[in-house]
Amino acid sequence: MKIVVFVENYGATGVVRNAIAIASGLARDGHEVTLLAAKSDGVLRSTVPTAVRTAALREAGEATPRKAILRSVFRKFRSFVAREKPDVVFSAGNHGHLLVLAATRFLSCRTIIRISNDLAHESDADRRSTWKRLTRRLKFRTILTLADRIVLVSSKLRDQIVDLDPKLARKAMVIPNGVDLAMVEARASEWISPPISGAAPVVLAIGRLVPQKNFGILLEAFAIARRVRDLRLLLIGSGPLRSDVIESAERLGIRDSFRLIDPVTNPFPLIKQSAVMTLPSWWEGSSNVLLEAIACGTPVVASKTAGNAEEVLDNGRFGLLVDPGDAEQMANAILRQVGPEPVLPGDRARDYDRAAAVHAYSDLIAGPAAP
Repeated sequence: MKIVVFVENYGATGVVRNAIAIASGLARDGHEVTLLAAKSDGVLRSTVPTAVRTAALREAGEATPRKAILRSVFRKFRSFVAREKPDVVFSAGNHGHLLVLAATRFLSCRTIIRISNDLAHESDADRRSTWKRLTRRLKFRTILTLADRIVLVSSKLRDQIVDLDPKLARKAMVIPNGVDLAMVEARASEWISPPISGAAPVVLAIGRLVPQKNFGILLEAFAIARRVRDLRLLLIGSGPLRSDVIESAERLGIRDSFRLIDPVTNPFPLIKQSAVMTLPSWWEGSSNVLLEAIACGTPVVASKTAGNAEEVLDNGRFGLLVDPGDAEQMANAILRQVGPEPVLPGDRARDYDRAAAVHAYSDLIAGPAAP
């Protein structure tokens, strides 16, 4: 089969890492696969195996808002699909779904969308906005109605779709994110120069610098924990809130123990070397970073609302869960995990082996058009 897997760009995000894994698995199964991006920039493009063709609708350039980029490539996307005539177009991340579904309308290809993030998207501020909730529900009802098949990365997302419209749930299936244990083990052993100096334990967080990731509360929690114990905070990410994060670190008096670096192609040595990985998100779908942390054996502190974190950590058995709005609780959890008796992930990562996930995608994409 001829298959197009679509991503916004080749940046170091969970969506792109999963898209590369899915595209690679489909190529190994003998399909002709193109990993198509709206924009050509991103450090992960070089990691795509040669069996997968890469293409971009727009070249790298100055920073442009995501919505503007996706709108600007509509005609090029439709022309690409009309010319290439793929059997299936697979949209790997939530932000690209409307573009994919609109640009392929009335073209002879199946559309499969992967719901990679929570549909509610509720922070404290969002819970007070009825308008935001209603428009978001309308947007996703439209997306789910137009798609031929739907992949959900957690059972929690399936519950949300059932609540939205039980009929739409009939064409959805759950395929949890997976982690390549052998790859993580091999790459975690590679040498990397520590980006933050000192002997104090490192608290690590990885993610885009956007409100969803809740790094403001993490900085507050770190400042509280640091009053009790000498710690260092390493944040790996880029995004629109970069200046806000730096200003918050200055305001909280933690600038000398804090380092912010851009995304890297191999974060695994840093994950393994850290004393604790934090995932403070207001929402997620199924966090790759969480799976990668437990695969590295690193103690975890995760928000209860971070997608399927409660399920992955078995309600606290393999890591600590906290209220994302409670900085004191998050600080206490960090101190527990850097202490002498942390809650360790053990071999929990084996339950989320990526091979099973990729096989499920292959069966779905190469399978029948309807349930």
